Amino acid sequence: MVATFKIAVLGAQGVGKSAIVRQFLYNEFSEVCVPTTARRVYLPAVVMNGHVHDLQIMDFPPITAFPVNTLQEWADVCCRGLRSVHAYILVYDICCFDSFEYIKTIRQQILETR
Repeated sequence: MVATFKIAVLGAQGVGKSAIVRQFLYNEFSEVCVPTTARRVYLPAVVMNGHVHDLQIMDFPPITAFPVNTLQEWADVCCRGLRSVHAYILVYDICCFDSFEYIKTIRQQILETR
């Protein structure tokens, strides 16, 4: 049986979340910034240590706050599936202090609610 690992990519607008996912999946990079307005789900398979693993990579648009419970998660279409992931990739722009503050806040909310 192949296990599916769920991964959420979170960060402020324009920090390169989608670019990082596309670089990982397709080994391509685009200079054009297209804002993510809805959650995008990618379903690649990877081989690690001789075993095949399915991934579910979810690229989220910026969220106002991490959902504190399942009801809040499902009430906001953008946040669906966010609380049940196995790992979070938190992305910020090293040249933008506000994006770092945003990710610090989201990280703290994740720690408090999970």
